[in-house]
Order: sequence, then structure tokens, then C-alpha cells
Amino acid sequence: MSVWERARRRGRFLELILEDKREELARRRRVLDEGALRLQTRLWPAPVPLRTVLPDPQNRLRPVVALMRAAPFRGLLRPSYDPVRLALSLATRGVAALVVMTDARYYQGRLEHLAAVKQALVRRQLNIPVIRHDFFLDPFQALEARAFGADAIWISIGMLGPSTLQALLEAAAECGLDVLAEVRTEAEVEAARTAGLGALIVQRRDWRTFEVDPALPARLRPLLPETAVRIVAGGISTTQEIKEIRALGFHAVILEETLLSARDPRARLSELGFT
Repeated sequence: MSVWERARRRGRFLELILEDKREELARRRRVLDEGALRLQTRLWPAPVPLRTVLPDPQNRLRPVVALMRAAPFRGLLRPSYDPVRLALSLATRGVAALVVMTDARYYQGRLEHLAAVKQALVRRQLNIPVIRHDFFLDPFQALEARAFGADAIWISIGMLGPSTLQALLEAAAECGLDVLAEVRTEAEVEAARTAGLGALIVQRRDWRTFEVDPALPARLRPLLPETAVRIVAGGISTTQEIKEIRALGFHAVILEETLLSARDPRARLSELGFT
């Protein structure tokens, strides 16, 4: 029985992922120079605020696209993965923001993908926020994100203790980064509110098992601040799901494997009702 099969049976996917991430972070801290990263942050234009695109002025539900070659819950999604080409092809199709997955082991991503996507958008004067997604456990990762061009970071409240969350938010603020906080429980919503976070992602996928709970957005929606940017993520793949999320008063959905596994992601975006 494989490690992943044992993890599936015991609901331990998240534990394995975070163990690997802690080891990776320890290695990166030994080889990356913090001073050099700080200098690198100055090479980028000012971050694009998430509030410039969400909520939509016309009250439309907006798509946010996550760029990744693979995913731990689906395996390889796109063998011929070209993040820059994908970003540019989708950026002019009404996409509110782009998420770049930078985790190497589970998403086959790289920080260099983040920088390449941001550079391509800047060259074409496409003012779209670029969000770094990874398993955030250390304030150092916020500095990395900005050094490689991110405008915002996507963190998971459930993976962070109070002190680490506070340190990560302080590091993000120092770098001028917006923070999107993923929540799955009432307690996590309250922690996000207490921390003053203004952009919340209801994550339908349980990282312990990878199972998706379609009812979670409706359950958590009454608890979300009316002033917050409200987003749903996790296995969204049908027009019916999108209609239900829109009716609940969310501002955006994050589209992942349904686009990345499609032969023509732009056509798939249109099929889901986004033009």
C-alpha cells in the first residue's frame, strides 16, 4: 500500500503535505538570502490591489483562475504546462485575477512561474492581480512571494497557529501584499475576522481527505463579513454550482482542475458561463 493510500484511509493528506513543506522551507532558508530577496522586491511595480477587481462594479460573479501543472487531489493535469501562455490567453477573457501555484512537490510549480507570469502581464499592461498559492507556514514565504512578483498571497487559516498567522500577516503588510484567507469552519471564519482579513475563500475541499463539500459555502455564508471580498474554491466544475454560488452573494469563484485539464481552457471558461 502506497504512502498516499495509507494517508487517504487515515485522513492524513494534510499532515504529509505540511511535513514535506517544513523540510522544504528549512532547505530554502539555508540557500536564499533574505537581503537579496528584499532588494529584488524593489524591481517590481507597486502591487495591484485585489479591491481594484473585486467586488465587481456590475455585481457579476468573476472567475479567478489557478495555474498549475498538477494537483495532489488529481495528479497530472496538464503535461504541456506553460503558465505564461495560459495566463495571457485567459487574462483577456474577463478573469479577475490569476493564482500561480508555486509548490514544487504536489503542484509541480515554481517561484519562477510566478515571476514569469507577472512579467508577461506587466509587459502587456494587463493590470490583473497575481496571487501566490502555496502551503504558507512561515513569514519568509511572504517575502519570497513579493520578490517574485506577487500582488497577493493565498493562505489557509486552518494550517496556521495564532502567532504564525500574525507574523505572516505582518510580513505581508510590510511587503504591500493583499492576503486571501482560506476558511472551512466557523472557528476559522472567526479567526479571520479577528485578524481583520478582508478577503475570504470558502474552501470546499477538505485538505485532510481531499473530499469536496458542496454545501459548505451556504453554511458559512451567513458568517462572512458583508464588507469582505467573498470567494469560493474547491472542485467547482459545473454551471449549476456557479449559479448557486452566485445566488449566495459571493464575488468570485476559483477555477482549478476543470480548466487546467481541458484541451481548450478558454472554451471551457465560456462553457461555464464566463465571457
